[in-house]
Amino acid sequence: MTTHYWIFDLDNTLHYADAGIFNVINQNMTHFLASQLHIDQIAASQLRQQYWDDYGATLIGIGLHHPEINLHEFLLACHPLEKLLPLLKPMPELSQTLTYLHGHKIVFSNGPSHYVQALIKAMGIQQYFHAVIGTDNVEMHCKPHPHAYHSLCRQLHIHPQQCIMVDDSLANLHTAHMLGMCTVWYGSQSYPRANIDAAVTDMAGLRDIALTLL
Repeated sequence: MTTHYWIFDLDNTLHYADAGIFNVINQNMTHFLASQLHIDQIAASQLRQQYWDDYGATLIGIGLHHPEINLHEFLLACHPLEKLLPLLKPMPELSQTLTYLHGHKIVFSNGPSHYVQALIKAMGIQQYFHAVIGTDNVEMHCKPHPHAYHSLCRQLHIHPQQCIMVDDSLANLHTAHMLGMCTVWYGSQSYPRANIDAAVTDMAGLRDIALTLL
């Protein structure tokens, strides 16, 4: 029997990052860029957003255009756990859904591993996961770049065809689909569309369609 792997995004998939956590991360990214590049806050904020729009992650833009910046220092400075953990809001019915789903489960995030592990622990769901992968675990590659997916599969000795990816980002799911993964678009804005195997608005919806994806 083939083993299935549920690959979950973290932010806005397992918890509501838009409830406050993303604001803190973005503010810290802006402050860090302003300090490192000696530019004002407005220019730093615009640069942060430009790299997000162009590459899908600010980290990628920094790596490409600012080799003088230490990416590990950037990730540490922009994810201050003492400010982020009090803002954490898990998705409703999260534990019930993780218990229900058959197969191994993996968290695959563009956030750094210390942040991913801390949030998973704070939500009390670490026992459900076979592996927890942050961007520093995949050679500083980020979704939606294929290198990030290939690195994850190589490390865990799995094939894309074994994977069901649950993510709120269509760009991330597009790459997953191209590699042969089953794809689930998660979130209140999701709807059925081409190249997506399923769309669900909440964890209850994911449970409802889970068996059809295996």
